[in-house]
Amino acid sequence: MRTFSIVMRNVKWRFKNMETIIMTLIQPLIWLLLFTTMFQSETYVGDNYTAYTLPGILILVTLTSSGMSGISNYSWKSDGIFYRIFISPVKRSSIVLGHIFDAAILTFVEVFILFIFSFFLSVKIATGVLGCLLIIGLIFLSVFFVASLSYALSMIFKTENSFLAIVNTLILPIFFVSTSLMSYEYIPASFKIPVSLNPFTYVINCIRELILQNSINWNSILGTFLLLLTLGVLAFLIAVHVLKTRN
Repeated sequence: MRTFSIVMRNVKWRFKNMETIIMTLIQPLIWLLLFTTMFQSETYVGDNYTAYTLPGILILVTLTSSGMSGISNYSWKSDGIFYRIFISPVKRSSIVLGHIFDAAILTFVEVFILFIFSFFLSVKIATGVLGCLLIIGLIFLSVFFVASLSYALSMIFKTENSFLAIVNTLILPIFFVSTSLMSYEYIPASFKIPVSLNPFTYVINCIRELILQNSINWNSILGTFLLLLTLGVLAFLIAVHVLKTRN
């Protein structure tokens, strides 16, 4: 119940500060509506490059919305709300979970918007309802991982500018050093190792298969779920630890 209250407080703050939604949605929309139509390529998936790049754009919106989610803490600190919650008997894990679920709501609102636009660009999910559910699961675990790290960073960096600088520095390299825009075989040899080490490469590949292929590669899906779950739990524990040791 306390987690739910924190989530609702976060959501109310979010929709009172609509710029936090618009700010994280504009760039992925530009990629979807502009770049994918400008760079149509038959090298990858016939003449629908939008369908091919949509998984990477979904991860980009996940990275931006979840990665920026820690910014709400700075507003809460200036208003004194954070300190009232901090000294209350609420479990530290509940505070972090409230932050994560707020980031998840924001992310899925933006993902839903992207899917609406994608529908008008002739993008369909080949694996149907089951594929949709698996995509939702992959995105949620990605949010869990990224939002946990974002919360920890918002506790570590004392100023909003420092937080924004580190998050902005990380988001685009993670997006580009992956299979977001091209398949692994076309990536230059010097970049193949970092692309392989990027966990979101595997998320993008799984979502891409679910959108483009009629069959489901369960080994790949389950392996990626396990990877994200492990990273998410570790990031969550770090966020809780940072919050507990905060002076």
